[in-house]
Amino acid sequence: MSEAKVREVSRHSEAVQRTPSATRSAGATHPGYRREQNEDAYWADEAEGIWVVADGLGGHHAGEIASQTVVEEIQQCAATDRHYERALQKAHALLLGDEHSTANMGSTAVVLAEEGDYYHIYWVGDSRAYLWTPGDKSGEFSQLTSDHSYVQMLMDSGAINSEEAASHPNRHVITRCIGGSTNPKLEVDRVSYRWSAGQKILLCSDGLSSEVPNEKINRIISENTNIHQAVELLINAALDAGGKDNITIQIIEAPAIASPPSISKQSTDSITQNENVDTSRNNRKWRPLLILLVACGAVAALAGGLSQLL
Repeated sequence: MSEAKVREVSRHSEAVQRTPSATRSAGATHPGYRREQNEDAYWADEAEGIWVVADGLGGHHAGEIASQTVVEEIQQCAATDRHYERALQKAHALLLGDEHSTANMGSTAVVLAEEGDYYHIYWVGDSRAYLWTPGDKSGEFSQLTSDHSYVQMLMDSGAINSEEAASHPNRHVITRCIGGSTNPKLEVDRVSYRWSAGQKILLCSDGLSSEVPNEKINRIISENTNIHQAVELLINAALDAGGKDNITIQIIEAPAIASPPSISKQSTDSITQNENVDTSRNNRKWRPLLILLVACGAVAALAGGLSQLL
């Protein structure tokens, strides 16, 4: 790494907390310039194939407690049944039942869980997961999650575009979080994909995504093959943009067992992945219709048999 890049990486390093040494992932968090506490939390366990970023809400240590509760439930889940959706729902119940909780005490979360050469992303709120895939000059960079936020709802309805969303006065209003409400039910979204060789996943709180445009994030990851350097430079970019919020980042490289990229293979995997995402919903939708068709077939067969007897 050049001397200039060394200076750039170390410029804000005094407040950065980093992940202990790891082989194919790197993470760090920074409180930013305008927050007294760092209410973000993150955790990684490469051996178990699990990573999480949580962004606490509420202030006065409430957000710190909420995000840490999320991380602790994910840690316990990784050591037991690995049912991460249930772990997030348990964290939600714990925060709602905490006698010290307030209506504003909550947390977002984004979780990456590996299963062989497949991975699952679980999320609640506006903490994000991005996929970086190597290309000829720069990588292909895409968002895997969809924010549970007011501006995302407006974008989905066609009321505003992405440029308008970036400057919308309510761009930080989220519509779903762990805790932070009186609703005992928590809906957790999930997508599942297959790793391809050379890919990287970025998990981050909105302290990065709301400050640094996707094009710059992609460029930093593409130009820095060392993921530890990339994490440092991304935090610096968020700080240089104002550092208005806590910033937490993890970058995870594809495992060695990941398959090489293939156009036909990727196309097939995409179909499988999209079906996997909505499996439970599709089952609920189609199962009653299937039962009805079978029943109708049985009635028709019975009627045919009776007509022959008559």
